[in-house]
Amino acid sequence: MRPIIERVHKDVSPSWHFADYHCTESKTGVQCGWHYHDEIELVLYYDPLNVSPGKIIIDDYIGDASNNNAYLTGPGLPHMLTCVSSTATPETPSSSHVLWLDQSWLQSLMVTVPAMSAVSDLLVRANKGLKLSKATFDALYPLMNGASQLKPSAQFLRVVEILMLLCEDKSAQTLTSRPFCFYVAKDTPIFDKLEKAQQFIADNYNTQISVEDICKHLHMSESSVYRMFEKHFAESFSDHLKNHRLGKACEWLIRSNIAVSVVSEQVGFTNLSNFNRQFRAAKGMTPTAFRRLFR
Repeated sequence: MRPIIERVHKDVSPSWHFADYHCTESKTGVQCGWHYHDEIELVLYYDPLNVSPGKIIIDDYIGDASNNNAYLTGPGLPHMLTCVSSTATPETPSSSHVLWLDQSWLQSLMVTVPAMSAVSDLLVRANKGLKLSKATFDALYPLMNGASQLKPSAQFLRVVEILMLLCEDKSAQTLTSRPFCFYVAKDTPIFDKLEKAQQFIADNYNTQISVEDICKHLHMSESSVYRMFEKHFAESFSDHLKNHRLGKACEWLIRSNIAVSVVSEQVGFTNLSNFNRQFRAAKGMTPTAFRRLFR
């Protein structure tokens, strides 16, 4: 199970993309694997009949993916979605509604439209992930539901209104214990280096890679690689690799029934005791207790 660095296909505008997903059949397990992307993501869960209760994992946060829940995740913030048990049918469906926003476009929007300056604070708050208030969910739902079918000009107006609602939600709950600050202008040399570093970890996280391996792959000095991770991921290379492995461990624990010791090996830990200690520190529970949440 390789992690996904998700590429959002924006068919209406390169600056945003709306999507509506409808669940009409029974499902269990991981619905959206451990992944991250360059865009800011807003997702709403609509399930008034409670036919598809699920969990969302955003870095070290575990929350409900059920009716009236809405989450905002910043660029680079890893997350995944799992369905505990679904009894949805075509007559009793559930749905999720997603908006992806290009961060470069948002930065330019704030420069050209001073009235949008409040978005800057929102972007900072999104680096730790936000669970939005029920009042904001209620205001967002009619704007998000079906927006994917609108013309580009109408979608743009929806995006602006949605951004203002997000900025005004002072009751939104901060989720993760550490920020992710993955913002850098596209089409720059450092952006290319960051993408290559992410992909290298995605391809090799289950092996014994080191910072020296990253240096060789990127043709960078060790000090430059350390600075790059600290600046753009707000954590060291070793912490980034460790947290990536723990995220994949969560996926294995949910998807499979294999022993915890095997999961530890599959994601690159050479010592089971160290894996258990690191998992408990990150998730606040043992791997076995985490697995029970999804059974």
